[in-house]
Amino acid sequence: MGTNRWPKQLHSQAEALLGGIRAIGRKKGAVDQRFIRGLGTWNVYRRDIHRFVEFLERAGIRDVRQAQRLSDLVRTYIADRGQALRDAGGSFQTIEREISALTKLSHALDVYAERHGGESAADIRVVLAEEKAHWRTELAARSGGYTTRSYPDPVGLYAAISDAGLRLQAKLMGETGCRAEGVGAPARGSNPLTSENLLGMCTEPISGTAAGRIVVTEKGGKQTEHFVRPETYRELEEHIAEHGQLASPYRTFLRAVEVAARETGQYAPGRGTHGLKHSFAQARMHEAIEAGLSYEQAKQAVANEIAHNRLDSVDIYIR
Repeated sequence: MGTNRWPKQLHSQAEALLGGIRAIGRKKGAVDQRFIRGLGTWNVYRRDIHRFVEFLERAGIRDVRQAQRLSDLVRTYIADRGQALRDAGGSFQTIEREISALTKLSHALDVYAERHGGESAADIRVVLAEEKAHWRTELAARSGGYTTRSYPDPVGLYAAISDAGLRLQAKLMGETGCRAEGVGAPARGSNPLTSENLLGMCTEPISGTAAGRIVVTEKGGKQTEHFVRPETYRELEEHIAEHGQLASPYRTFLRAVEVAARETGQYAPGRGTHGLKHSFAQARMHEAIEAGLSYEQAKQAVANEIAHNRLDSVDIYIR
């Protein structure tokens, strides 16, 4: 394993490794699945990886490429982080994210080894999988007073929203799994649903029942197609016919959902509108398995519908 032009500083070494799996903005399928394609993910993972590098510096490590030596240190690091989170009342979600970041670092080590020679990082992933399973049982799924972000009774929540337009937006989120911007309530700018978003009636592919089909524009301008109950589709058609569009300021939509959550005993800080996306994912997962899909097939179907695509992204929604 040559050291020519290899950085001396550990943080610079980590940056060099990560540079080998950077694929920001490139399409899925066009690059190795081990690479990082999202800028937001890139920034979060880099922060977590550099925190780990600080730990390595304290441990006396001089070369991050020593993958076999790193596996034991990874176990110690995650154990320390898990204990600190437990003492502080932190959530499994936090350590799960950090484990995902270190998994990407292990992929970067493998990519480097494939190109330049070196040690496999497979043992690091074994350790991370073991630690993830351990801390899943030791930490709450999330901080903030609830173990699942989904609403226990989304239908009751819809009914408690007095404004017809806001109620319809909540129903669309709960029935499609799209984000708030997809139902006409973006945090910034304007993104209304109009007649162009209506694609007509069809047979829903998982359940085989009649459904309305809509297309929405979500985060990053991504367009996704979704299925809604026939009665919801007709309600959306009628609303657009009368008002020309379905839209609201995000804060107005959020307040309506939170007020309804309080009135129905489902409020928890941080649950917000995104809890409806979680409610959809859990209900859809159950529906897909009932329809005969395998667990993995059901997860992939849900991943596609909530516009995450990667299977591991679904885990946070369905537990």
